[in-house]
Amino acid sequence: MPSPTTPNKFIKTLTIIHLALMTGPILFGFVAYSQAKDAILDYSDSEQIFLIVVPILALSGIFMGNLLFNQILRSSSKESGLQGKLARFQIASILRYALIEGPAFLGVVVFFITENLTYLYIAAVLILYLYLLRPTKDKIERGLKLRGADRDQFNRLDQPVS
Repeated sequence: MPSPTTPNKFIKTLTIIHLALMTGPILFGFVAYSQAKDAILDYSDSEQIFLIVVPILALSGIFMGNLLFNQILRSSSKESGLQGKLARFQIASILRYALIEGPAFLGVVVFFITENLTYLYIAAVLILYLYLLRPTKDKIERGLKLRGADRDQFNRLDQPVS
């Protein structure tokens, strides 16, 4: 039987997931950069479709991630218990992180293929943004708009959540 979820365990679990999703593109970026022979910053190759695709997917990932995150959180207010709200927050967060991680990975892959630093910079900006989205107690509390009994229960960090 799994141990009951506490606010501390929830935050730690979500932090580990967040860190794992951030680590992939970072490590691959370091490998790709170390393998590059002639990495250059080049905006002049207008024939390269990636100069359009990568930024559009990066912006789309941010926009869609935020949109879906907010929609899922709005629907979490209908949940009766804190456990259900936290589950919704976790789903929304993972989806948001993945929609940012995907374009970051794409940027690193395109850099690996083209050795154009533009794509690595785009990936770095996405990873920085992903880092800024790291889960904290305050962000979870504000995101779920916890009030009353739910807020009190969430503030008891080592007590099981119902």
